[in-house]
Amino acid sequence: MKIREAVPEDAATIRDIALATVSEQDEVRSKVMERAYQQEEIVRAISSSEEAKEQLFIVGEAEDDVIGFYHAIDRGDTWEVLRLYLHPTHHRQGLGTALLSHLRERKVQPIELYVESSNEQAIAFLNHEAFIELNRIQEEVYDQPMELIHLRYDPS
Repeated sequence: MKIREAVPEDAATIRDIALATVSEQDEVRSKVMERAYQQEEIVRAISSSEEAKEQLFIVGEAEDDVIGFYHAIDRGDTWEVLRLYLHPTHHRQGLGTALLSHLRERKVQPIELYVESSNEQAIAFLNHEAFIELNRIQEEVYDQPMELIHLRYDPS
């Protein structure tokens, strides 16, 4: 997998990847993802990460097609991952691990993120990657009630 910085032209593909990860039966998550992954918002996030040294918006490519991405902020002593997605057709091939490894190699420090409690596949992947649950919170995300799990990876 080739890994590079995202550019605004990647926004439509990034949106498609994120939306492809949602089960049609999960209406709440579907509504949230539709709002969270509007193309203008993705372009804005990519542009802000291009300007800020403490932000990374990275895509992974296979055969010149973007197949996954992550967006992380360096909080000084911790990476905060805002987004981490891999197209479902590329799951279980080590590519999600490759994206996380790229982040881990940038600066060795703990990584924290939140994942929806209904996203069982992501939780299983993150547990496999040695993330541990810190706590659970109830949060309104784009006017939708959600239970989020706060996870942390410690490199030590």
